[in-house]
Amino acid sequence: MPSKGDLAPLSNTGKCELCGHGAAELKFGGHLAKCAPEHDPTGPAELVLQLRFESAEDPRYWIHVEARANTTFRQVDSLLRRVWLECCGHMSAFRVGREEVGMGSSVGEVFHRKRLKFEYEYDFGTTTALKGRVIGGREGSLGRSAVRLLARNDPLRWPCAECAAPATLVCAFCIYEGGCFFCKTHASRHSHAREEGFLPVVNSPRMGMCGYTG
Repeated sequence: MPSKGDLAPLSNTGKCELCGHGAAELKFGGHLAKCAPEHDPTGPAELVLQLRFESAEDPRYWIHVEARANTTFRQVDSLLRRVWLECCGHMSAFRVGREEVGMGSSVGEVFHRKRLKFEYEYDFGTTTALKGRVIGGREGSLGRSAVRLLARNDPLRWPCAECAAPATLVCAFCIYEGGCFFCKTHASRHSHAREEGFLPVVNSPRMGMCGYTG
């Protein structure tokens, strides 16, 4: 991940994906407790678990999701790939402590208590690691959906290394060194411009890695 020194100051805010409400993440617990049931599709009530994920390297990247208790980890994995990670069909894994969780296991049988912590990795070469936590559970309906996105962080503002204007491109060759963000003008003058090393700036902890374009 890029160095935190490359980032202009930004409060940890986000947006509710159900109603569009924006707030600091610390206030989303109360908001989602009310908003999620109000946006439940018609269907029989069942146990629904709320999960929070953040980047293991930069916690300013975070999302909240809900999953039915009988949802498989493979289905949660599919949402994480779609929202944040998928680039080349890499392997992935969930772990609770040192134990890997089978992708066919159900969320409800593993995440049996509030505040339980777990980990997730996508791509065992150029790895994107996430930390997860069980926020809680409720009786509700997700309709035909097994899992849904509730909220996510607002896009981080990365300044160009040369002029401090909002960056739109990141140099994959320089991403671990700092000074890797550029506006379109200064990207064309960068030493790696001819090596096709640029990827778009996107709202994802996988930004700049392994051809990920969001």
